[in-house]
Amino acid sequence: MKLTHLFKYRFNNRWQIYFKYLRYVFNDHAVLALFFLLGAAGLAYQSLWQTAVINLWTQTILIFIILLTLIIFKEPANFTKPADATALLGDEKSFRHMVKQATYYSMLINGVVEGGLILILWPMLFRLFTHSILILIYLTFLLIFLKILLTYGIVRRNIRFENQNNSRLINWRRLISAEENHQFVVLSFYNLFIDVPGITPKVKRQKWANLLIKYWPEKKELPLTKLFVTAFIRRTQFIKLWLRLTLIGVGAAWFTTGWLQTILLMILLYLLVLQLMPLYEVHQHVVFNFLYPITYKKRLKAFQFAILPWIVVTLIIWLLVVFLTSFNVNLLIQNILSLVLLGCILVFWYTEQKITRNTQRRHTRAFTK
Repeated sequence: MKLTHLFKYRFNNRWQIYFKYLRYVFNDHAVLALFFLLGAAGLAYQSLWQTAVINLWTQTILIFIILLTLIIFKEPANFTKPADATALLGDEKSFRHMVKQATYYSMLINGVVEGGLILILWPMLFRLFTHSILILIYLTFLLIFLKILLTYGIVRRNIRFENQNNSRLINWRRLISAEENHQFVVLSFYNLFIDVPGITPKVKRQKWANLLIKYWPEKKELPLTKLFVTAFIRRTQFIKLWLRLTLIGVGAAWFTTGWLQTILLMILLYLLVLQLMPLYEVHQHVVFNFLYPITYKKRLKAFQFAILPWIVVTLIIWLLVVFLTSFNVNLLIQNILSLVLLGCILVFWYTEQKITRNTQRRHTRAFTK
């Protein structure tokens, strides 16, 4: 492999990995759920666009959202690997050429993402600010240009040492750290569905949850429950996932009503349980976890009772928002019956079927090999 083709090689290799993992994400019923979720979100957005009040508060909120689009998806990829600091130390010209190509790639991707987000906001801009398409086109290109400049500025900051703007030295440590953080963010999404090799989930001791873990109700017949709860809280990917989908459900409950609201919340509940399934596998690599005399059914029950309280808290929050925004008792009862019934099915039946099927498939592959 020629060093001049280093970017092309790493670019192709990375996207092959992304596409390989993607088929594990959009499997089972997840595609159908996401399809309905996007459709319901589109209807909710249309309703919000048609009924939004034109005043200073709504305009300020929209401006804040537009500024927020400049912050998300701003981190560039530089395709640097830890070994490059040694392997390419004598060939910095090839390395700088790769970083330059990676910068153009990141500027293009981030610019396209920014343009897509602003296009989604066009209907609200039409309603709250202007009906001129020309002004919106100018605004869109201006924001894309700002996102590209922001991406370029981050690359320049990462490659140089602080207070040495004129220096030609490469800040290898910062470049490698920035690339590892970028990859962690991307692969963490896939890691919610499968175990991604080479990614180590962040484990953080949450001080606010120490008492919660300490006094969590224990059952002698299910000793692994507290272990699952601890992993849920301290492996940040799970607690952030729960918080993110709960907040999305709050938004769905706030801006929708009727059966659209109920169906949207049911889909979000399904996605929440589906993406919590990898929690069952977090201790599979620990030998002592299997030496402990616990049957498969008890291990499964411990997992179910570990996620059940979090599901209940999510449903309580959603139902409170439903009631406070509508004061409709019939709608509240409709949501309670639908969500509680679905939650019981997902936690106590679907998780068992899914985990059993995955375990049987893993054993079959192991014996086949």
